Amino acid sequence: MRLRRGVLAASSLVLVGAVVAAAFLLGSRAPQAPAVDPHGTALPTQREVALSLEMPAPSSMDGLHAMLVGGTMPGVPTQATVLTDEDCAPDAVGISHCLNRLRLPDGTEIEVRHPHDMRVVACLAPGERVRLVPGEL
Repeated sequence: MRLRRGVLAASSLVLVGAVVAAAFLLGSRAPQAPAVDPHGTALPTQREVALSLEMPAPSSMDGLHAMLVGGTMPGVPTQATVLTDEDCAPDAVGISHCLNRLRLPDGTEIEVRHPHDMRVVACLAPGERVRLVPGEL
């Protein structure tokens, strides 16, 4: 009888441990909340930014545009991670010209101005991964 109780107790401990481990693993794989820009707007999975050497028209629902203001224009489309989002106050007509630093895959950084109406197009958010498409070199 004692042996049976011991086996039952050991089995119970193993079962409890398995349940706790499963709950931990499942909890760590829970769906992530959508990324948001610094102003609370939800962002799509990945956005594409057309880069130019002159100030482009403001970004719209049809696409994002930015002007390179520091660093070297990438020679080919490339991924980048947004590091900063600054200087977002809108101008007299409601267009923000946000200043963003971006890290390229090789570790170099570039700086861009992203003109957009924040009521229509979200800012580039720190931590966001974007695909940069260079314009004329």
